Amino acid sequence: MGQSWGKKDRASTEQSSIVSGVDTRILVLSIAVFITGLAENVFIGVLPAVAASLGVSESEASIVISVFSVTYAFFAPIAALISYRFNVKPTLVAAISIFAGSNVPVAITGSGLFLTAASRIITAMACAQISICAVSCAVQFASERHRARAIAAVYLGISGSLFLGVPLGVWITYLIGWRAVGLAMIGLSVVTVWLVIVRLPNVGSRSKRSLFGKLYLAHFRDRHQMMAQCVSILFIAGHFTLFSYLTSYAASKGFFGPHWEAFLYAVFGSSGMAGGVLAGILSDVAGRRLALVASPAIYLATTLLLCMSESSIFFFASLSMWGCASWSISPIVQSYIADLGRSPGDIIIGANVTAMHMGVAGGAVVGGRLMANYDVSVLPIGAAGLATMALATAILSVRSSH
Repeated sequence: MGQSWGKKDRASTEQSSIVSGVDTRILVLSIAVFITGLAENVFIGVLPAVAASLGVSESEASIVISVFSVTYAFFAPIAALISYRFNVKPTLVAAISIFAGSNVPVAITGSGLFLTAASRIITAMACAQISICAVSCAVQFASERHRARAIAAVYLGISGSLFLGVPLGVWITYLIGWRAVGLAMIGLSVVTVWLVIVRLPNVGSRSKRSLFGKLYLAHFRDRHQMMAQCVSILFIAGHFTLFSYLTSYAASKGFFGPHWEAFLYAVFGSSGMAGGVLAGILSDVAGRRLALVASPAIYLATTLLLCMSESSIFFFASLSMWGCASWSISPIVQSYIADLGRSPGDIIIGANVTAMHMGVAGGAVVGGRLMANYDVSVLPIGAAGLATMALATAILSVRSSH
């Protein structure tokens, strides 16, 4: 996968990280991904407040979610190319700096839905670059045996943003207003730039040969790899059909107000962090094929369980299981495709990031249409339907890859 460290350097680094218990490089990368997860997910937690402030319906305000994800999906291949061609550390610093600047319109009082959505396009481009740089670095830092766990550790930043960032965003919104969240993201990005500069070692650029486009085309023409990527699309689309409107869904169950909302995302985020770690272990230990099928199967079961929950204990217990299952798919799919040995790691990561955010955008749209035409209670049914399709695709992918 391009330039990598020598075996001796990698072995000594991994040994030292085992002794210390934490690989600080992976931790820095996870923090960088944390701010991208916060940018993507915080608007889910405060969407009703955004809609009320801008004088539009919640389904109309969801454009700040869908436009972000569509841009992310289409820019991810370009971000992968940039990561492939240029030194990763300065690229990461530049992307985080652009991220900071793109959040200025969000923080400006009086900016309407159009300007907010436009700023989200730039934010999404920066986030795609940050995420792909971070995962590419993690794959190079880790040994092949621990690859899925390294990817899962970086993605802990996203689920961690739900555990810490979204509940904090909810409280900031109630105390000051949702635009103050933009200021918070600018401050966090400044700290992250400093951490990357001080703590992250230089990772060399890849080959300058113009094979990247051909490799991407070869990846998208490979039926087995595309079936696995489709698992991500359908899985994430099912998840965001409900997750995009989780605040309103919880309110329909009687859990509304800043206390319940902060608790809601804290439970979901902490469960998601656990799910990401467990997914990496499952993929490395039990095998990629089993993990690819097990992940959507477990997610489908937990979605149906969440749909049936009524009491507060049952609701939050099922929410915890649902959150754990929700964040399992990315490290599993990326490791599964990498095991096929048909595409470089950068290509797999870039294509999977595109697939995931196609799912995010599609899920937000499907959920919005269901809310507009029916009501919030049907969202888990839509999510379960897409999860069933993801499970069927995973089974077909595994069977066809033998």
